[in-house]
Amino acid sequence: MASDNNEAKRPRAVAIVGPTAAGKSSLALSLASSLGVPILSCDSVQVYRGLDIGSAKPSADDRARVVHKLLDLVDPDQEFSAGQYGELARAELAGGPAIFCGGTGLYLRAAGWTHSGEACSSDRSEANEPARVRFETLWMARETSDAGALHRELATRDPETAAGIHPHNLVRALRALWLCEKHEEPISAVRRRDPPRPKLELLMIVLDPGVGGVDAAIERRCEAMLTRGWVAEVEKLLAAGYDARHKAMRSLGYRELVEHIEGRCTLNQATTAIKRATRKYARRQRTYFRHQFRGLLPMERIFNIDHPDACPVARVEAFLAGEPT
Repeated sequence: MASDNNEAKRPRAVAIVGPTAAGKSSLALSLASSLGVPILSCDSVQVYRGLDIGSAKPSADDRARVVHKLLDLVDPDQEFSAGQYGELARAELAGGPAIFCGGTGLYLRAAGWTHSGEACSSDRSEANEPARVRFETLWMARETSDAGALHRELATRDPETAAGIHPHNLVRALRALWLCEKHEEPISAVRRRDPPRPKLELLMIVLDPGVGGVDAAIERRCEAMLTRGWVAEVEKLLAAGYDARHKAMRSLGYRELVEHIEGRCTLNQATTAIKRATRKYARRQRTYFRHQFRGLLPMERIFNIDHPDACPVARVEAFLAGEPT
């Protein structure tokens, strides 16, 4: 990918991404500490206050060692979009380089690239349009009576977009389906006609120890979270009035523990379900980071590593210092 004339003007950042439990946080902490830059959380659950253990938020010691930003932005009953994240991330980077760390690829795309067309706008201004309200009401009613109907319809209309959205993420699936309806074609096709333009200069490190290594780490981390009081954390959130009506409480792990606390399954059943869903999520993340940034970043700015020791530290330092690419 050829550089453009605005490259020198755009802020720089390094993104440490990859499947959940791969070791991203430890690598980011080490790099940020040695380079003296902050860490920008790139995690769609860590934005919620009170969802701490299950989202693997950095500890107080880690936050004392390195400045962490884009954590605890909203309450669990508030909506928060990728577009909002992108705006906040770019505002943070206006103050200097940083390291993104997390597995929410959609957030990273929103921070790093924008479209001119309405296909990728936050579209908050049209949220109350009668046609959209009728459409969303109809599909949410169908989803209520037939779980999975929404994502299946999206997969029929736009398989490419559906592949990047978790079946349980009803907010994103519904928005994508509405855009397909509105444009009368797959929204992925609309977006291809309006290619993304970079807002940042990024170097990406994809950390992935492999399926076996990640699965074992998921097992250990889930058990550690439960030992640290994850169930009590969810009980506290429920007592505060947050429940499955709220997107945050439908997050991976929280959804299953709500089921347990409300008596619909045992803790062992919930734990098994969490581990299974997390393994599936890690595989989707692996696929996402393998494909979704091709064409957006030059290949020489994407480093795939299977261990933190393989991180190209000198390359990262030179990049953040402004070395031409």
